[in-house]
Amino acid sequence: MQPDTLTGSRRDYWLAQCAGWGALAALGVYSSWGKGFTVYVLWFSVAKIFCALTGLALSHGWRAWLRRSRWLEQPRGLPLARIAAGLAVLSAVQTASVLLAELLFRNGAILKDNDEVAATLAILAVLWFALFALWTLLYTLALSRRRATQLEIEKLQLEIHVKDAELRALQAQVNPHFFFNSMNSIRALMFQDVRAAARAMGQLSGMMRHNLQAGMADTVRLDEELAALQAYLGMEKLRFEDRLQLAQDIAPGLEGVMLPPMLLQTLVENAIKHGVERSVAPCQVHITAHRESGGGAVLLRVANQGRLAADSTSTRLGLANAAKRLVLLFGPGAGCLLAEEDGWVVATVTLPKENACAS
Repeated sequence: MQPDTLTGSRRDYWLAQCAGWGALAALGVYSSWGKGFTVYVLWFSVAKIFCALTGLALSHGWRAWLRRSRWLEQPRGLPLARIAAGLAVLSAVQTASVLLAELLFRNGAILKDNDEVAATLAILAVLWFALFALWTLLYTLALSRRRATQLEIEKLQLEIHVKDAELRALQAQVNPHFFFNSMNSIRALMFQDVRAAARAMGQLSGMMRHNLQAGMADTVRLDEELAALQAYLGMEKLRFEDRLQLAQDIAPGLEGVMLPPMLLQTLVENAIKHGVERSVAPCQVHITAHRESGGGAVLLRVANQGRLAADSTSTRLGLANAAKRLVLLFGPGAGCLLAEEDGWVVATVTLPKENACAS
């Protein structure tokens, strides 16, 4: 358990202790002061406060014993007989403290009627037994609730670690996927223009540098992602020339939107691979970003002219990873969908409102 949690639990325990025993003392004092102020009433009140203080001390000691003996942590159930024996000892000691208070502050008034002393002491013992039993029950419930909360916290922490490990694994898959596609582009370019291939290699090294830096973080700003994307698009423009027709429309104010690193580039890679590469005529690729009306979620769209190939052998690893990374980072409200719309293949990324705030 964390230090802050321990401090909070200790504080809550003493607040409950002081409130409970203080209320018991106040009730006793109030019942006596209703008869008016006299010396008898004053000493009677002192006796009640004394009994409340001894009760607080005994219950605190009982708590220490329960923690040391671990009776409330038994996997096979509570040792009720031992707990009952402990409660009997507590009630006996507290009854003795009542007698001591009577002798110290009221000259043993409770003992003056010899015929009722035994019955009075028995009633007191039963009442104190019931009170300490109630205290033990409340303490057990509070302890169980605190342990359940701690287990839930530990479970959430474990889930976070698992998700973080899965996210890192997905990011590790994206890097070789991107590098493989880029090297294929450069290889194709080398047979056409060696100088252009050299420039493309320089662009690739810049992109890989960005990729390595972005891999250190879970998210990057949209403007940073767009800057890295320009290098990739410049290299692909050298390869496809006029066949690649680019258009970009980013709504103002979205520069600081956070998204997974390499996400936008993955979608553009997919659009070029399944659109531009398969087209012998010029093929348009549109990149847009806007926020839904009313200040809602941010929608990133990468669209290319063409159709979805039902018999495609592509694993679409990039899109599958993109969808998983979004859910892991932003929850079920995020997503990545691929659809065909009027001769366009459109990949749409949804970033929930609470996770798409500019920073």
